[in-house]
Amino acid sequence: LLRQFGKLHADKKQISVGVIGYPNVGKSSVINTLISKKSCKVAPIPGETKIWQYITLFKNIYLIDCPGVVVDTAGDTEEDSVLKGVVRAERLENPEDFVPPILEVVRREHVAAQYGLAKDGDDTWKDHIDLLEKIAKKSGRLRKGGDPCLRSAAIYMINDFQRGRLPHFVAPPELKEDEAEAPTT
Repeated sequence: LLRQFGKLHADKKQISVGVIGYPNVGKSSVINTLISKKSCKVAPIPGETKIWQYITLFKNIYLIDCPGVVVDTAGDTEEDSVLKGVVRAERLENPEDFVPPILEVVRREHVAAQYGLAKDGDDTWKDHIDLLEKIAKKSGRLRKGGDPCLRSAAIYMINDFQRGRLPHFVAPPELKEDEAEAPTT
């Protein structure tokens, strides 16, 4: 498609095509796939692309890789931003606050399997704080004195959620009633 677009506009000196979107959705990966080599750095964490990059696709067509764009008017809460992977878990003031929403969307057996914990019985967790303590102890995330580090365990869990290690799904948004109804005329 881009090659055809370049031929249609052969009179232009150059054509620049920008790839924009939320952080951590694969903009750099799409560009690397189009040019069949690794020219853009990719990582499973938001904020890897820090500057705009121009990459040559054909002699007069350039692709622009830019950092993720987050629009303030999207109506997302801080919780939505964290769960979508827009915000790095390390930068959160209280990452423990984002564990309950994760537990709402991820099934108990998936959490238990990921961290090697019992999914039911006396050994299972009672609430998110208990879960974080068990994860911290199991993974060796301890502070001085052997106390479990809840912050570190919460960051660990949020990163696993953002990178897809905790399987979950989100139902598509419902259609508005006025769009769903067909006109009767």
